[in-house]
Amino acid sequence: MKNLLQRLRPEISKNLYNSEGDFPNLVRDLLQKLSENVAITSMTLGDLTNLSNFSPNRVITILEIYDMFEEN
Repeated sequence: MKNLLQRLRPEISKNLYNSEGDFPNLVRDLLQKLSENVAITSMTLGDLTNLSNFSPNRVITILEIYDMFEEN
């Protein structure tokens, strides 16, 4: 089973890694949590909200949060 980091949509993953220089602590924390979890529900709403800031599309609904990830 893939972890959340492996399932993260490529455009979000790219933005996340590209922002590491600007937000090193935030990105490092998100990368760790994404690599340790396989279920979206294991993440806090705060972490998912922070992650949504790296999405090229606006994320405001729960369904859009789930859409940040590819299927297993």
